Amino acid sequence: MTTSEEAVSDPIVRVEEKVSTRGGRFEFLDALRGVAALVVVIHHCSERLWPEYARFAASYFGAGMFGVFVFFMVSGFIIPASLERGRSLGAFWIGRFFRLFPLFWACLIAALVLHSVGRFPLQAGVEADPGWTIPTNFTMAQFFLGAPDTQIIGAAWTLSYELVFYMFVSLLFLAGFNRRSVPLAVFAIGSILFAGVFLPVAMVNGSASNLWTRLAVVVVTVAVAVFFARRAATRRGAVAAVLLAALAVPLGLNQPGPSGYSVGIIATMFVGTVLYRMTADEISTRLGWGVFALAVCVIFGLKLFQQPYVDPTFGSVVTWKKEAFTLVGAYLVFAAALLLRKYSFPRPLLYLGRVSYSLYLMHALVLAAISPFSVSVAGIPATLLTWCTWIACAIILAALTYRFIEKPFHNLGHRLMGKVDARPVAATT
Repeated sequence: MTTSEEAVSDPIVRVEEKVSTRGGRFEFLDALRGVAALVVVIHHCSERLWPEYARFAASYFGAGMFGVFVFFMVSGFIIPASLERGRSLGAFWIGRFFRLFPLFWACLIAALVLHSVGRFPLQAGVEADPGWTIPTNFTMAQFFLGAPDTQIIGAAWTLSYELVFYMFVSLLFLAGFNRRSVPLAVFAIGSILFAGVFLPVAMVNGSASNLWTRLAVVVVTVAVAVFFARRAATRRGAVAAVLLAALAVPLGLNQPGPSGYSVGIIATMFVGTVLYRMTADEISTRLGWGVFALAVCVIFGLKLFQQPYVDPTFGSVVTWKKEAFTLVGAYLVFAAALLLRKYSFPRPLLYLGRVSYSLYLMHALVLAAISPFSVSVAGIPATLLTWCTWIACAIILAALTYRFIEKPFHNLGHRLMGKVDARPVAATT
């Protein structure tokens, strides 16, 4: 096969032909990242300042949840594409490490420094056991290693799901199942109800965990490790499969939140992957949108049966409407951006997408470090002035951390990836 023929057969090349790009990045994905990060920041700023908004968000539309589910679909779309671009699995993980961890560690260190001067409150679980919770936060798997109140950066719970998704996608890649996205997505969608009803939470170290739940985790881990190791093409791949299974399965089964919600997150990512396969012409348009519609119908349908409850923080009644409107809204916004993928998006929005990871993490530091205004200034109400200041400072800090931390380490990761893939043994990974 000639080089030109290989390019035509490469799915990512076919996607690039259908998508507007800028600087080698897909514009519609950067636009979605920008929207998602800004919505999360606006939500967190608003709920701190206006109780009426906080009650509305708790009862009808969770803008923060909307933003993170858009992020999950973006990851589902682009991560398999990144893994399958002819790179080795080792190079993929080097790229992910330098893309995510340096900035994340910088954010954690900054939070701890601010805490030492009384400008960043730590959650109760962190204060109670800092010797365990602080080191586990640096793993990025902190959401699966402890209770929700053991996280230093609250919004970083989503990164734990991203990390586990990378592990499972890597397992699928080693076994040659990575392109079977449709059955994987359908299976995950169909498992949401089962997990919500039958799968216990925190099976390793939760309050309800016991010898039997831990034994079940061991059995499932061994079964997954053996299955994927036997499917791997090389001995090196088999070893990698065992290591990935030993990490991914216990973490995934130790999630502290509702099991149906966790499976719904993974299903959302796989739906994003299905839409990538559709865009790359690996599956038909009808099949791709069919899986998307199935996910929307299942999520909306399951939420109709959700029993109302009282939000413990705001005292408002939460019904089926909140998560149904929020999650389906995230799906529809992603679909709209995908349909507009051939068009260019405003440059400010694309820039927000470029710095979205910094914005997502760093805004927590801004909200803690900058106290709200107590009086109006130049006729501007104190709450509105605080809101504008927080958002502006979050964007400025994100721009700085992207320029001086995130981008340099990202570039370093790319250089190391090139060196790894230049070695002949990389092809056997």
